[in-house]
Amino acid sequence: MKLFHTENGKEVVYVQMQDIMHLNQSDLPIPASIYTKVFTGVTIVDDSNRFDFVRFDEEYEVSFFRDLEFVIDYDKYKDLTDEQLEDEGKKLAVKANEIAEKWNNMSEEERKQNTNLLQEHENLGYMLDFLSEIYAIKHRKKKMPFPEFVHVPKAKRKPFFKKDKDVK
Repeated sequence: MKLFHTENGKEVVYVQMQDIMHLNQSDLPIPASIYTKVFTGVTIVDDSNRFDFVRFDEEYEVSFFRDLEFVIDYDKYKDLTDEQLEDEGKKLAVKANEIAEKWNNMSEEERKQNTNLLQEHENLGYMLDFLSEIYAIKHRKKKMPFPEFVHVPKAKRKPFFKKDKDVK
C-alpha cells in the first residue's frame, strides 16, 4: 500500500515493506536510492514489519511509485463502500482469469515470449490481497502502522433491521 502526502510543500510517498519486497521479486528496474533506504545491511521482512511504511521524498522516487499500479494507493480505495470494494475486486479477478485463460491457450514457445503475463497475473492477485486488507482496516479487524496524517474511515454499514415509520 502506498500513501502520498505533501510535507513542507513537497510531495512524498510512504510505501509498505511488503510492497518493496514484492517489487524486489519483479523484473522491474528499481531506483538505487530505494534499495539504499530499505536494504541497509541484512533486512528481514516478516509479519512483525511487513506493514511498516518507508518514506521516500525524492521526486523520481515519488514518480516511480505513482506509476506502479500493483501497489495499491490507499486514498483511492479508503472511502469506497463495501460494495464498491467488492466490484473493484471482481474487476481484478476477471482480468486475472482472462490472463490465465490466455496463458493456458499458449504454446510453450508463446509462453517463453510472454513471461510478462505471469508477472501481470501475480500483480493482480497481489492487488486483490490488498483490497481485502483495506476492507479489514475499515471494519476494524486489522490495524496498520499508518503515519500520523492518515485518517481511517469507518465502514458504512447497512442496518440489520429497517424501521418502518408507517407501522403503528
